[in-house]
Formats: sequence, C-alpha cells, structure tokens
Amino acid sequence: MSSFKDFKNLDIRLAKVLECKSNPDSKSLIELKTDIGDNQTRTIVAAIKEWYSAEDLIGEYVLVAFNLPLNSIKSEGTLLAIDAEHSAVLLKPDKKYYDKIKPGMKLA
Repeated sequence: MSSFKDFKNLDIRLAKVLECKSNPDSKSLIELKTDIGDNQTRTIVAAIKEWYSAEDLIGEYVLVAFNLPLNSIKSEGTLLAIDAEHSAVLLKPDKKYYDKIKPGMKLA
C-alpha cells in the first residue's frame, strides 16, 4: 500500500495545451505541446485518440504527472485520466475556473 508521503512526492501539475496533433502512424497516440508555467513547455504523448480529437484539446487545462516512470512512449509526462468503462476521461478543471488557474499550479 502506498502512503500519503508517497502521494505527496508525486509531481502533479496543471498544464495548458498549446498545440496538439494526432500521430498519423498510430491508431491511439496524440502529441500535446503543453505550457507548464515558468516559461517552460513539455511534450506529452498520450494514447487518447479514440476518445479525444487533437483540435478539441487546444486551450484546455490538463493534469500531468512529471515524475512517474514512463513506458516506451517518448513523453515528458503522463496525462492523468480515469478509465470509465473502457473510455479515457481526462482529469481537468472545470472551465468556469480558468480565470483563477494558471499553468504550473501543483495538485494540492
């Protein structure tokens, strides 16, 4: 069982999707260029093409874990999502709060 200390050690931050493109060589991969605050960007690759279009994600805020071990996909972070009956549902803030949040904010 993981402890609360283990959870607190996760680097989970809010990122804003700046650019997004579908990988034409893959049935499932989308590449997202994200703003993670402090004038930094990270490229996130996620297997979410079945549920999200690249165009719909531009301008959205998403939660990203930056210190989880990654599989063979070349990505600079892991999008957080839930498995809702075999559908990926991204964890992201409600748009009504977009004026109160900014890239780089840490999960509290």
